[in-house]
Parts: sequence; C-alpha cells; structure tokens
Amino acid sequence: MSAITKDTLSSTSTTSPSPSYAPYLSTRAFALHSIPISYALAFPPHIYMFGKAMVASQGAASNLVPRANLDRIASLVPRATLDTLWKARGCHLNTLEGFPLFAAAMLAGTYTQVDRREMNICAAEYLAARVLYNVLYLTVRSEKASYLRSAAYFWSIGIPFYVLWKAGWKVVEEDRRPANL
Repeated sequence: MSAITKDTLSSTSTTSPSPSYAPYLSTRAFALHSIPISYALAFPPHIYMFGKAMVASQGAASNLVPRANLDRIASLVPRATLDTLWKARGCHLNTLEGFPLFAAAMLAGTYTQVDRREMNICAAEYLAARVLYNVLYLTVRSEKASYLRSAAYFWSIGIPFYVLWKAGWKVVEEDRRPANL
C-alpha cells in the first residue's frame, strides 16, 4: 500500500475522464431506459392532434373532455383535416397499446439475462420501428402505401415477441441446470 504524500496529491488529476457511451451500451441500462422512451413516443401524435384540432376548429376543441373532441369538431373542419386528426389519434393509441408488451419484454429479457448486446439491439430496433411507424401513420396518403405502415407495425411488434421467446428459453435453461446442493 503506497503512502499518500504531498507529491501524489499534487499529481492527481482533478479532471473527469471524457464520457464514453460504450460502457453504457454494454450494460442492460439501455434496454431498461428504452421503456420510458417507447412510452414517450405516444405523445408527439397526441400533441399534434390536439394542437391541430384547436387551430382547425378555432377553439371549439376542449381540454375538458378531450376524447370527445373529434366528434365535437367533425362538422367544423374540412374532411381531410378530420381524417388527419383521426390518424394522429390512432397513432397515439396504437403506440400506447403496444407499450405494455414492449415493457414486459424488456423487463423479462433483463431479468432472465438475455444477452446484453441483443437486448440493446432489440430495444433500439423497436424504437426505430415505432418512429418509422408513427411517421408512416401520419404521412401515408394511399391505400398501397398504407401497407408500409402495416409492415412497420408488424416489425415493431415482432421484437417484443422475440425477446419474450428468448426470455422463456432462458427460464427453461435455468430450470434444466442441476441444483447446487
């Protein structure tokens, strides 16, 4: 054990090392942090819908009973605007509907110790798929192109199924190990 001297104190660096994200991405933290991020992806379509409804209806939309807004303003706005508002609402709700499955998958995969790298890739891929889905949901204007949105949906929803499947097999592997007595 070395002694602390005046020389060692003065030569000790007081600057922090530069931040590196490599250690963060090699842990399970990103998979867990992706859970609130995925939930937050539901808010941009909702904020867009509410703001556009307020402007298009010249204030007839209300925060008092927001779920009734689209029905309330249907006769006050052009059909194309109303369709856009319904799409934004659907996008918002669909993101919320997919959230529990994704959160369960990230928690199950973390708990059963599915490979960290694979978990982080799945988390990032899910977030990317959901962003793509949201963009397509709000921008696609043709029946033919709407199938791209559906493809993005099935891509995104397949990821938590995959992680849950992997987590299930981790449980099976653990159950097959002989107990240490």
